[in-house]
Amino acid sequence: MEVSRVDKNRMTVAMVVTAISLAVVFMATGNSGNEATTPVAEATSTTYDLGLGLDSNVDAPANLDGPVSADPNGQGQIAYPADNSGRMVRGNATYKRLPDSVKTGCSTARVPLGATITVLNLNNGRKTTCVNINIGPMSGSFDITLNTAVFEAIAELVDAPLPVELTW
Repeated sequence: MEVSRVDKNRMTVAMVVTAISLAVVFMATGNSGNEATTPVAEATSTTYDLGLGLDSNVDAPANLDGPVSADPNGQGQIAYPADNSGRMVRGNATYKRLPDSVKTGCSTARVPLGATITVLNLNNGRKTTCVNINIGPMSGSFDITLNTAVFEAIAELVDAPLPVELTW
């Protein structure tokens, strides 16, 4: 696209006027750019009343509307884990659609057959129970296979495989 001579002249005039107006505005602000300006901070002082006076009652404990607490003796209760006598296993869980006759069924080789297993989802803390049944050889590296409905009680299906804790 070829620019006409008239348009070239208009662009030249516009650039010259812009350059001159920028120089005039810069000079009107009074800043030549060669001077080093140092900001001066104004000092302010503030006094806070912290409530620390010569009054001897300031350090006394205050009990507001409630029973007076017992003096601490340094002996707190110690929490011990439940004794499950070796009936706890951690592993991975998956799901499989089982027949309707075993709606609460699951299968694992790590728990005796027929045992009622409590399955704890270690990601969200949800629990469910199932009965250990024999569904044939297990495939994969999963420690327990839950019926789909049982699995959905503790997690979404897309979360499989799931880290779980089994107790029975």
